[in-house]
Amino acid sequence: MTKEEIVINAIKALDITSLNSMQNEVIDKWLHNPCDLIVYSPTGSGKTLAFLVPALLSLNTSNDTLQAVIIAPSREIATQTFAVMKKISPLTKTACCYGGHSTAIEKRELESHPMVLVATPGRLLDHINRKNIDLHDLSCLVLDEFDKSLELGFTDEMQQIMALCPSKTRKILTSATHIKEIPKFLSLNNYHTIDHLTNKELKVEDRFDIWNVKSDSDKPNTLVALLHSIPDEQAIIFSSTRECAQEIYNHLLKKKMDVVLYHGTLEQIEREKAVALFSNGTVIVMVATDLAARGLDITTVKHIIHYDLPLTQEIFIHRNGRTARVDSHGDVYLITTPHESLPSFASGCKKYEIMADTPHRMKVSNISTLYISAGRKEKVSRGDVVGFIVSHATMIAASEIGKINIYDHHCLVAVPKDKTAEIIKAVSSFKLKKLKVKVSVAHPRLRFAKPTNR
Repeated sequence: MTKEEIVINAIKALDITSLNSMQNEVIDKWLHNPCDLIVYSPTGSGKTLAFLVPALLSLNTSNDTLQAVIIAPSREIATQTFAVMKKISPLTKTACCYGGHSTAIEKRELESHPMVLVATPGRLLDHINRKNIDLHDLSCLVLDEFDKSLELGFTDEMQQIMALCPSKTRKILTSATHIKEIPKFLSLNNYHTIDHLTNKELKVEDRFDIWNVKSDSDKPNTLVALLHSIPDEQAIIFSSTRECAQEIYNHLLKKKMDVVLYHGTLEQIEREKAVALFSNGTVIVMVATDLAARGLDITTVKHIIHYDLPLTQEIFIHRNGRTARVDSHGDVYLITTPHESLPSFASGCKKYEIMADTPHRMKVSNISTLYISAGRKEKVSRGDVVGFIVSHATMIAASEIGKINIYDHHCLVAVPKDKTAEIIKAVSSFKLKKLKVKVSVAHPRLRFAKPTNR
């Protein structure tokens, strides 16, 4: 496809009006300058689309081999990048590989000769070593959030992968903060830097307000009061440790709040479920560690709450980047006790007063999520799911069905909460694509992960 065809398809699929200045510059430089690119742009500014278009432009569609690889630092970023690619170019064979996912399933997908692969560094190297992947025809390599891959300890894996890439491979590095030193093992070819970190059009800081919420020594209950006082919109509460996140989560459950938990020791299926229930509106409060500060791209998040103060400006930037996505507005709150001082980089912070007579609103959503025990590997599509539900549950129209997440062997489907029981009863005796499936309400079960290959 031509650049124009790819861009038109992307704009339509992502429901945007046009590309921004950063995206246009990245695509133009890729087309007209035979060099590698380093792209600096704020979180939420559309870097994913900026590098996926060059990846698609690099493909020779007459050659049924792997030609573009996108390396992401986490499972969450990998799966979200994969989802965007499938949206903007559904006919392009694309695979996704990451730790915690079945290597057997991934091997079968790789045997179908994808032209584009999205992967985490450890899992990518594992498949290369198993000879499931051949990089001989690789023409485009994207290192998304490259600095984060180094921070997470993937330096050895990255060095080995770079050594196996053909010399002809062009590279794109992306980051939301400046990289102090570009490692020599990347072997960048006369690279060009595109820096939009100060671009007012893209700056997230101009789209959110920062508030200081003063607390006495009882920070958990100050948090509860804050949640009651802000509008019923999606909020992410950040803590610095998994232990603290677990304590906050337990405290909010005791206060009868619907909330999900997201951190690295949860099993991958539970993290996926937490993200699905949060992003589709079933639950509007998430408690998370900084794992979510880079991994989540949910455009409807309105509130960021720093329960633990960010230790660095970089953490502050990435946490805040979860709100005010694209052109939306958000609010950022920092809770401080008398023994804590606001960090110097939290400039322009205003005082937030929690009124003593604030009513206790439980932030209950009118959306519920169905679990259906068949998924991608059973060849189930979104259209299949919608047809299955509306053909047997006559009380719901197709337009009332919300976000549908399809995984390897199950689906999560957002539906009106007041119709959930009726839907389950109506469809339970029928088959989905000739398969007997289990349909139930999806609840996070908080199973904790065992160590896995990254």
